[in-house]
Amino acid sequence: MAKTFQPRRPVSAVDTALGVRPGAGVLGLAKSEPASQAAEARPEGTLIVGKGIFVKGEIESCLTLVVEGRVEASLAADDLKVRKDGVFGGNAVVETASIAGEFEGDLTVRGLLTIEAGGRVKGTIRYSEIVIQSGGQIRGDVGLIPALVADEDVA
Repeated sequence: MAKTFQPRRPVSAVDTALGVRPGAGVLGLAKSEPASQAAEARPEGTLIVGKGIFVKGEIESCLTLVVEGRVEASLAADDLKVRKDGVFGGNAVVETASIAGEFEGDLTVRGLLTIEAGGRVKGTIRYSEIVIQSGGQIRGDVGLIPALVADEDVA
């Protein structure tokens, strides 16, 4: 039984959302998701620093920073997520943080700080709430945000 192969039809850049994701297909490339699906996958204001990427500087207009690579920066954001192989060095002031990789520097978390199994946090750490999973590590000058300590002393 002979197989016949149909040539692929050309696809415009608009149809492919101007991007290509690695995967199965011709030359190891697959058609990317439409722009409408790509926007739904990540909320607006999310910056993802992927594996093998190094970012250095100041990050201010970001709601969520996801670190899979390496970042040396000053950060003001709502949410910081340092994934398993990610490394963040510098200063961060955030509402929530989840550390599964490494963080070193000054970290102020106005809400919940979660140090996941295998996560390592070192430096000056201030938080409102903290959860350290089994295998998570924290070292340095660690404590509640000073304003919260002052409020509790009055009560």
